[in-house]
Amino acid sequence: MARPFSPLVSVICPTYNRSDAIVRTIASVRNQSVTDWELLVMSDGCTDDTEDWVRAAASEDGRIRLVRTARYGHPSGPRNEGLAQARGEYTAYIDHDDVWRENHLDVVLSLFEEGGEIVATGFRCRNRQGEVTSSSDAFGLCWHPELQLLGPIFEPSRVAHRSGLAERVGGWRAGYGLEDWDLWLRLADAGAIFTTAQDRTTELFDDPGTRRFATPLRHRMPVAAFDDPRRAHAVLTELRDERHEAAFRAAAEADTRAWIARLRTTDQFTMPRGWDGDLDAAITKAAAKAPPPWPDLVLVPDSGRYLVAQRLWCSTAEHAERITELTRRTQREQFALVEAIVRTSGGTAAVPSGSGAR
Repeated sequence: MARPFSPLVSVICPTYNRSDAIVRTIASVRNQSVTDWELLVMSDGCTDDTEDWVRAAASEDGRIRLVRTARYGHPSGPRNEGLAQARGEYTAYIDHDDVWRENHLDVVLSLFEEGGEIVATGFRCRNRQGEVTSSSDAFGLCWHPELQLLGPIFEPSRVAHRSGLAERVGGWRAGYGLEDWDLWLRLADAGAIFTTAQDRTTELFDDPGTRRFATPLRHRMPVAAFDDPRRAHAVLTELRDERHEAAFRAAAEADTRAWIARLRTTDQFTMPRGWDGDLDAAITKAAAKAPPPWPDLVLVPDSGRYLVAQRLWCSTAEHAERITELTRRTQREQFALVEAIVRTSGGTAAVPSGSGAR
């Protein structure tokens, strides 16, 4: 009797009504320099001809499997079903509109060989015209649980982990977006540490029509409180005024330097493999490219008062609370500027400057 196929890497690709465009993603897996893999294309109840294109690829390559699921309307369900059927020692993900460069799995496996348990690589983003819109840098591949808490770093197509790791923290959760950030955060909370490589092995599709751009901002971090809505609106306008931009940028850079200096003293802080660059220079460069401060301020009524608040890009109230607590601890210079502006308008800053430890 033939032994069952036991691949080294299981690749999970959730898809819905992608039609022949799925062929490009499949081809990027088939073109890998590493050949010991299986590809599970998880059809989320497709109603078009996507499955026909997958079957055609599977007829040419026995490492490809089409798995049809009930309609979830969300990639987490198909990914969880893929985890249940995966047979590899390692699990990698690829979204149906992304592609890998031919060395992706080679880089991923080298990180595992060096002891990694969950790994991520660099990327380039391309738009519909094929133009590069952004790309990863070494600083953006530094990792620590606090960095993971504050930012949705590492899209699924860039990530792989030792099989069984995701299931131990409850697998993928459905929601209205950011399910990858949610899983990586739960893994970090459980003690998992990301190992990263600078190699830009993933090409991500960058388009306003993707789910990432449609994520609603349902949670907020209070910045200041007022009894008078007119004063609250005046402070919101003042915080956005370009007169303060240079001061806020300088404060943000100072806060980041102090924060990263503290993180570097811990065993959990990691830098991308082989990078011995200047973190101070990287922070300066990142600060110069950062968007204007307070990009998503809103004015909201709250129990008879009026809050100036920052909308947060996260999926749960518990996550929002953790972001708020960490932000207030690590952005003291920025909140000191806020407090000065708020004080002149008769409001109350959400957190006094100098409170909390960095």
